[in-house]
Amino acid sequence: MQPSKLVSVLGLSLACAFATPAQALNIVVTNDDGFEASFIHALYQRLKAAGHSVIISAPAQDSSGQGGALNFLRPIATMTKDSRAGSIKAGSPGVGTMPGNSDVYYVDSTPVASALYGIDVAAPAKWGKAPDLVVSGINYGNNTGIINNGSGTVNAALIAINRGVPAIAASAEAPTSYRAYDKLAPGDVEYENADIVVRLVNELDKQKATAGGKILPDGIGLNVNMPKFAKGTAANLPIKISKEGLASSATPFFVPDLSKDSVANGYIPGGAPPLPGVTLYIGGPKPANLTMLTDTDPASEQNVVQAGAVAVSVLKINHQADRAPEAAVRIKLNALAK
Repeated sequence: MQPSKLVSVLGLSLACAFATPAQALNIVVTNDDGFEASFIHALYQRLKAAGHSVIISAPAQDSSGQGGALNFLRPIATMTKDSRAGSIKAGSPGVGTMPGNSDVYYVDSTPVASALYGIDVAAPAKWGKAPDLVVSGINYGNNTGIINNGSGTVNAALIAINRGVPAIAASAEAPTSYRAYDKLAPGDVEYENADIVVRLVNELDKQKATAGGKILPDGIGLNVNMPKFAKGTAANLPIKISKEGLASSATPFFVPDLSKDSVANGYIPGGAPPLPGVTLYIGGPKPANLTMLTDTDPASEQNVVQAGAVAVSVLKINHQADRAPEAAVRIKLNALAK
C-alpha cells in the first residue's frame, strides 16, 4: 500500500472508538529513557491488558539524544554503575532481565542496540520468531520535526523498520520528567497516554487487510506525538494525520559553557559543569547565534500537537528525497552526473 492510501485509511479508522485487537500481537517495547521508566511500564501493562504478548528491551541508562548510534562491534561488558533507577547494580552483566520479570530486558547500550536485542535475541527466545511490531516509547516530551534526527526514540523505531518489522515511535508532551516504574499509580497520566497508543495499535491490527495483511506496509512506520491534556480527557483527543515537517519541540545547538545554560542545568543532576556541549532550545528568547528554519504549516506534527491533537506522521525507511527535489538536483548536476 502506498503511504497516501495508508493516510486515508488511518484518517477514517482512527476516529472510531477504542477497538479490541483482531488478534494478539507479539510486541517489543523499547525506549531511550531506560527500561525502568514509568512510561514504558505503563505501555507494557496496557498492551498486555489489551491481549497482546509483550516484552520490554530497553537501555539500562538514560540514553536520550543518542539518535541512531549503534555501538557496533563494541562488546557490552559488565555494568560499571547502577541502572538509572537502581534495580540493576554495578557489576551485573551488561545484558539481562529485570528482577521479578523475565519479560523485561535491559541492555547497557544505545536505544538502537536495545531495539535490535529485542528483535534478534529476546523475541526469538520468547516467540520463536521476530516480533509483529516494535513500539518505541512512550518518551517524556515530544519528538517532532528536526529533533527526530537525534531522537533515540524515533531511531529505535527506524531500525526496526529497516529490519522489516513494523514500528511506532510514541512521545508525549507531558509528563516531561522521568520517574521510575515503581512510582506509577492508577490514574496517572502515563496510562492515559498509553491508552492512545494501544488504540492505534489495535486499529492498525484490525485494518490489516487494507495493507496486504500487514500492520503497516513494508518500509513504513509511524511517529506519534501526544499533546498535553487535562486529566481524564485523553480518550477524547482528536487524532490527525500529520507530516514530520520542520517545526520541532526542541532545536539542538552548541554552547561553549553548559553551566550558563538553563536547560542543561535543569537536566543534569547537581547542575551542568562549566564545559562546552550541546544543549536544546525549547522556547523563549532565541539565542543570538542560533539559526533555525521556520515552519508554520498546520499539518506539521509539532503544530498539530500545539493545536491540541494527537499527531500521527507516516515515516519511511530512509532519507530518500521526494521526486521534485531530486529532479531539481539532477538539473543542477546534469553536466556531471549521469
